[in-house]
Amino acid sequence: MSVGLIESNDVEQLIRPDELFFSTTDRRGRIRTGNSVFVRISGYSLEELSGAPHNIVRHPEMPAGVFRLVWDRLLAGRPVGAYVLNRAKNGSRYWVFATMTPSGDGFLSVRVAPLAGLFGKVKEVYRYVNAAERAAAEQGLDRRQVAVHGLQALERALGELGFTSHEEFLAEALSGEIAARDRLASSGYARPDAPGPLRQVLAGAQALESQLSGLVGLLERYRGFGDRLASASERVLDVARRLDGAVATAQRASATVADTAPVLGNVSQVMAGPMAGAVVALERLVPLLAGLRQDVTDLRFRIALAILHNRMIASFAAEAVDGKAPRTALREVPLLCDAVRESALEMSARASQVNAALQQIRAAIAEAGERLLAFQRFLGQWRMLVMRRRAYHLLGEPLALIDREFSAFSAAMDMLRALEEEFERSTVPFEVGELEAHVARIRTESLDYSDVA
Repeated sequence: MSVGLIESNDVEQLIRPDELFFSTTDRRGRIRTGNSVFVRISGYSLEELSGAPHNIVRHPEMPAGVFRLVWDRLLAGRPVGAYVLNRAKNGSRYWVFATMTPSGDGFLSVRVAPLAGLFGKVKEVYRYVNAAERAAAEQGLDRRQVAVHGLQALERALGELGFTSHEEFLAEALSGEIAARDRLASSGYARPDAPGPLRQVLAGAQALESQLSGLVGLLERYRGFGDRLASASERVLDVARRLDGAVATAQRASATVADTAPVLGNVSQVMAGPMAGAVVALERLVPLLAGLRQDVTDLRFRIALAILHNRMIASFAAEAVDGKAPRTALREVPLLCDAVRESALEMSARASQVNAALQQIRAAIAEAGERLLAFQRFLGQWRMLVMRRRAYHLLGEPLALIDREFSAFSAAMDMLRALEEEFERSTVPFEVGELEAHVARIRTESLDYSDVA
């Protein structure tokens, strides 16, 4: 196979927002199939692309660390996405946001023109990573080591942008790209005059779009609410620890009057138990909320990926109606249906984890609240004893400290309980059976149509 020499013009091609690239590769990254958009933008014929490594379109300015990340995830059986700068046969450049998904004994890729606001920041990140990789190469590191060095630089840069993980960045990037196309997606693939099977494929894709898009809005609210709950719990835990420290101060102060008022020491010891228990309950929220954030992140990514794959299905059908793609093009649709179904199963599992985490979070907050009430009762007893024993001149300072911290803690717990009640009403509804039924119908209709060819 000959692909010819790449010319050098480095002019940037602009890709329309409605254009979706599609390709499949084997496990080594060699191209099996590609759609008309990939052929046209890359400048290679389908014959030239078939059997060629996908890096035939790799631009030399792309950081090696990005591809290291992509391959690490793919070979671990996980879908991935990245902003990628490509080079066409004539040397022109073009940017895409690429998603890659394990598919059978190879991989499936759907790519779109970058539209989300995050893209500008990513280009700055890539310049930073490229500089880090050049410095590593100058130090004599081999290609593999340079790629590892680049991946580390990429992770640092994403952290500086506020992302706690690449998964969080990936969900944000893909969700942003999907949102940037929502208006287009509602009408861009409509073909009222499509013949029977194609009409059914497009109708199925529209039904899937509606079901998945409804979840996107819910997950956006969920994410913002989860962040508020995490922030509130951190504040409550900080106050609780201060109050726990104040109680310890009260215990020490009570010990100074043990000879004349031993009961003060006894009550101060007893009231420390509920306060320590409240701190433990609130500390359990930390990993619970971190896990919830990760599950919501994964859920957002899977929903966005399913939407993108579904739009690729609609694009194939629309191109077939318009005569831009042969009937055989719909033979790729079952692969996309399988990818959507896999995402649906993952969504169902993640939604179950989110809903289970909500119950655990509610239980931890309720326990902290119960401990707070118990502490309040013992505090009232200790306060009265301080007054009766005329020990205020000795214990007034720790009592005032406890009062201040208790007031802050009580108010913070009220806020946390209100958030928890609001969050608990927002369980994630997910009907995987309905989604699978849509996918099965699309799969059947696409096979019926393409088998006639």
